[in-house]
Amino acid sequence: MDSRRKFFQKLAGPFIAIPLMSGKEFPLFNDEKKVVYQGPVLRVAIMGLGSYGTRVAEAMQSCTKAKLVGIISGTPTKITAWQTKYNIPEKNCYNYENFDAIKDNPDIDAVYIITPNALHKNQAIRVAKAGKHVISEKPMALNAHEGQEMIDACKKANVKLLVGYRMHFEAKTLEVIRMRQAGELGKIVFFQGLCGFKIGDPTQWRLNKQLAGGGSMMDIGIYAINGARYMVGEEPIWVTAQETKTDTIKFKEGVDETIQFQLGFSG
Repeated sequence: MDSRRKFFQKLAGPFIAIPLMSGKEFPLFNDEKKVVYQGPVLRVAIMGLGSYGTRVAEAMQSCTKAKLVGIISGTPTKITAWQTKYNIPEKNCYNYENFDAIKDNPDIDAVYIITPNALHKNQAIRVAKAGKHVISEKPMALNAHEGQEMIDACKKANVKLLVGYRMHFEAKTLEVIRMRQAGELGKIVFFQGLCGFKIGDPTQWRLNKQLAGGGSMMDIGIYAINGARYMVGEEPIWVTAQETKTDTIKFKEGVDETIQFQLGFSG
């Protein structure tokens, strides 16, 4: 959670391309004084007030460069609860039918889409058409074609598009890349990535092929894929994979439980 919080604190910088490299612009803490950040703040509306949306909202309470100012949800009771908890005005609250109206709301700069994977593309395109920057939770879309549609829509609308994949900003990831580029790791001949978790409620959308687009590979397998790319510094030229399934009731057709894969690199 600490890593996610640090990511959101830095979110506004890479998102709206404001130069933030000067040490004077970051909050500094020591025994003598506290320098408070006074620069621009990215005003964000969260779309999708589920469990992860809640974690994002909580993390954003300590942000210095981004602020939660609006919400979009299909559940009226959640909207009411979030309004009270996060002091969000009625005019910044929308549902999935009317959120296109954010185009007329100057209080909102960007929308963070935290809904099931299958909804990302259409929602991102609508947000872009409304003239707001788009932050899409990973995976970006169900496939590369949908992802390209999102990119094209944001380019056409002249708005930014960011995928909520925190590892790109993780300090340890950046250090590994630096070490590799500096030659400190020597010749890379093998990399092993392992990641996973035990999924809970069998009725949740992540186990629904139509909403999730897949299972473990779509959700968490990307960490191992990107880990290999970070470490090796190349794109894979071949891949082999095998699916292992022990629970065919929870993990139905098209929703993978475990994927074991190998990537081959030219080097």
